[in-house]
Amino acid sequence: EESRWSPRDRQGRPTRKPVASRPDVLIRLDQQGLLPAITFIFSRVGCASAVQQCVRSGLRLNTVEEAERVGLLVEERTGFLPREDLRVLGYWEWLEGLQRGFAAHHAGMLPTFKEVVEELFLTGLVKAVFATETLALGINMPARSVVVEKLTKWHGQAHVEVDAGGYTQRT
Repeated sequence: EESRWSPRDRQGRPTRKPVASRPDVLIRLDQQGLLPAITFIFSRVGCASAVQQCVRSGLRLNTVEEAERVGLLVEERTGFLPREDLRVLGYWEWLEGLQRGFAAHHAGMLPTFKEVVEELFLTGLVKAVFATETLALGINMPARSVVVEKLTKWHGQAHVEVDAGGYTQRT
């Protein structure tokens, strides 16, 4: 039941508090020395959208030198991929996020791309990962901070609350 003291608009409807944007959250975590961070988003599309939002905002978590190191490592790990396939794979968008210090990580990604994200995260060259819950299953990516965007997720037939075990597994 809504409290009669909760903020309301002119028509008397409850209002929502503004939510910080993903880039703003990462900036605040960075300012407080709380990176690297993993943000759990419960969809692959949401993870990709988060990276795009950060790129569009101009966010850069890496220095120029770190971005160059990322570029060299990515080229080393993906040099076997046919050049004509890179556009279809979303390589250039993926690389731009990596060089800026953030990336998506989900089951729909090319295994090589996921492995590169994991390696760069472990070496401190990726400071923020937007991931689905599959990341929390058996992958060692120690983070200083964990952000859970929602406490509900689509469970195939309905939206359900994240239970205590699922929350603990992610954090």
